[in-house]
Amino acid sequence: MKNKYFRPAIPLLLSMISGIAAGSSFPGYDVAAYVVVSVFACLIFHAIYKKRTVLLLPIVLFVALGYLSIQSWINPRFPPDHVVHFADISPWEIVGVIDTLPAKYSNREKFILRIQTLGKNNKSFSVSGKIRVTVSGKGLKLARGDRIGFFSRIKSIRNFNNPGGFDYKRYMAFKKVWGTAYVAAQRLTVLNKNSGKSIGQIIEDARGRISDLIDETGSGKEQGVLKALIVGDRNSISQNLREAFNRAGIGHLLAISGLHIGIVATAAFLFFKWLLSHSKLFLRHAWTKKGAVIFSMVPVFIYGLLSGMSPSTQRAVIMVTVFLMAFLLESEHDPINTLAVAAMLILIIHPPSLFSISFQLSFTAVLAIIYGFLRVQIPWTSDSSGIKKSSSFKAVTKLFYFFMASFLAIIGTLPLVMFYFNQISLVGLCSNFIIVPIIGFVVVPLGLLSVFLYPLTISVSLVCLKAGTFVLAQALGIVNFVAELPFAAVKTVTPTYFEICCFYVLFWAVLNLKRIRPEASAGQNNVQSIEHKASGQVFIHKSAALVAMLVVLAFSADACYWLYNRFWHDDFRITMIDAGHGNAALLELPKGYNILLDGGGFSDNSVFDIGARIIAPILWRKKIKTVDTLILSHPNSDHLNGLIYIAKHFNVKNVWTNNEKANTLGYKKFVEVIEKNKIHMPGYKGVTGIHDINGVRLDIFYPPVDFINKREQERWRNLNNNSLVLKASFGSKSFLFPGDIKARAEYELVSTAGDRLKSTVLLAPHHGSKTSSTKAFLEKVDPQIVIISSGWKSRFGFPHPSVVEKYNEQGCRILGTALNGAITMSTDGQTLKVRPTIINESELFARRP
Repeated sequence: MKNKYFRPAIPLLLSMISGIAAGSSFPGYDVAAYVVVSVFACLIFHAIYKKRTVLLLPIVLFVALGYLSIQSWINPRFPPDHVVHFADISPWEIVGVIDTLPAKYSNREKFILRIQTLGKNNKSFSVSGKIRVTVSGKGLKLARGDRIGFFSRIKSIRNFNNPGGFDYKRYMAFKKVWGTAYVAAQRLTVLNKNSGKSIGQIIEDARGRISDLIDETGSGKEQGVLKALIVGDRNSISQNLREAFNRAGIGHLLAISGLHIGIVATAAFLFFKWLLSHSKLFLRHAWTKKGAVIFSMVPVFIYGLLSGMSPSTQRAVIMVTVFLMAFLLESEHDPINTLAVAAMLILIIHPPSLFSISFQLSFTAVLAIIYGFLRVQIPWTSDSSGIKKSSSFKAVTKLFYFFMASFLAIIGTLPLVMFYFNQISLVGLCSNFIIVPIIGFVVVPLGLLSVFLYPLTISVSLVCLKAGTFVLAQALGIVNFVAELPFAAVKTVTPTYFEICCFYVLFWAVLNLKRIRPEASAGQNNVQSIEHKASGQVFIHKSAALVAMLVVLAFSADACYWLYNRFWHDDFRITMIDAGHGNAALLELPKGYNILLDGGGFSDNSVFDIGARIIAPILWRKKIKTVDTLILSHPNSDHLNGLIYIAKHFNVKNVWTNNEKANTLGYKKFVEVIEKNKIHMPGYKGVTGIHDINGVRLDIFYPPVDFINKREQERWRNLNNNSLVLKASFGSKSFLFPGDIKARAEYELVSTAGDRLKSTVLLAPHHGSKTSSTKAFLEKVDPQIVIISSGWKSRFGFPHPSVVEKYNEQGCRILGTALNGAITMSTDGQTLKVRPTIINESELFARRP
């Protein structure tokens, strides 16, 4: 039993992770979990008292503890005065204290506000809880700790409810944030500036002064990157530069994490080791390495504090500290077990860290490196002849180790990078080999040196920063060159959980295919030790070969499934995407032909890009990388702007529009992408009429071919009324997409299309506006199902109650993306299956008796 758990932290960590995951997926069973904790804790104490070995009891206990640890975030119990009870009601006079450092953007700031009071009609009352505030406009100099007041409505946090979509509500819950508010800068009042001199405020002031000092070195891109590296402020980095770093495979450098802290710890350790080697006192007591470890913790913590101690930085500091302490205590530690201890500490402090991308990437990368080096033998380093190695040999060996570490980290995190970012860099290995040493061992140390020198001499500190920015400018030149290579990076589909698990099992199997010659442990009988380890190696080797074959078979079966699902299916599928206030519909025709009809969107894609953040992830999860045809009903932003990203990244072959132009930035960008990617866009005459694609009939009913010539005389022909109207038919089932047409257009459509408008499913015209859905139009369409695409509690009042009443009188089943999320429909031509994402609210629009 002694060696049953030779890495005891690992089963406990896995148990805790299982409990946290279960608590997130199945909340509300706190009482049962407390009972399990009580019973199993007593059993463990009893076993300890009886001096018995326990194996399964701690595992069950840690599962239950993990379950309970996440409940305050997933299933909170709000007090009566919590802000969540005052959301979505009416505007309030809000007073609170800024709880985080404001994040500054081009024309807005965002921060988390700890609310103190809410007021109305000259009366106020105390309130608890936090909200996220967005301030539009410039001119305010806000700081953490400032007490502010403003008048705004508090909105509850809601998701775009699409299958597998990002859970923004849970993400904010992990920050203990339960609402949002928006206010113009001129309507916000700073009631009290934070004049306190707490440790946090002193650190913030220091970060601000260092940031200002960095600005004195110039105004180029390198200043923004240097701020990110030294003080953790990434707001000055443009989106284009971020994308360049991502394409080059070094985007991780912009977020201070384990790599940065590890580099600082390594550089500090080497420096202090060299320094202490000149001290007779430390040499006499053989304390040069231990002393270096202790002194190394100082710059590590200072760097963490200066960088803002973001969650990723906190995790990195804890992880590095655990490794340094293990070395200091001279315990014979296993690095994987030490890594598990670090992960467990982080999860104990903050259980939601499990769902953090940086947590998963950091620990996966380190685990891949550690395990890879344990399993991979480098032939020339195992020479035990005693011949002294040359300095060039040692240098080559260190470079190879660095190369292997980068390779293992990239391979180890590959499925996670695909899952979260849908992009892999093909040049990442080379980029890391060049850029990481430059930034890690030149730029960051120069920046930190300037920080230490700043209180003593500003001029010398500035010289160090200028040297750092000079080196960084050269590095950015390399980054931009590499990123602009056409083969630098490729977009990828999203792997499933099954595929991710298969990858890691295969990764383990490949690393264990080769036997490693065992060495006897000190203090044991050499022959017995070698025989014991050799037998274990034989078992692992045979198991790895078998596992590898099984995983290859599993991957083959998975590939066949997705080939059928993408290219061999013979049904017609439609997904009405939850795009907020906007329309977006994905049409998956038989044999893999894909059409995206409208793309939703906000007026400014720089604030939130529906195409990149909502629609593209849906396509990637469906393993779709090619959209054969984009159809734009009309060039309003809530239909157009989401298509720009899709046109740019999804190998689009055709674009169908009514060819009506709009004088907007979104439309100009859309046309630019079409021209740059050489996408075929026929004139409207070539679009109107009937199209038969893989058994699906597409009828373009509207607008009239000559509608543009009539606009001057008939002023009602605006962008909405000129919407392209499409009907998709497959067998006996049909779907009508009328865009944003209003009453006048509906009358004209009824007169020209007549009975051909009859459809099984109708997308409500103009999001359910009272200016649409006339009686004559509904009688001709005669839908069984009406789907309303609109935002939650739309500021435009969509859908209008009178329109909902019309649909009820027509006997329609009513679904809406605001209440049901994305709505998926599939038909074989005879039957129709309808699956709302939120099923328990599927009939909320139905008439109540």
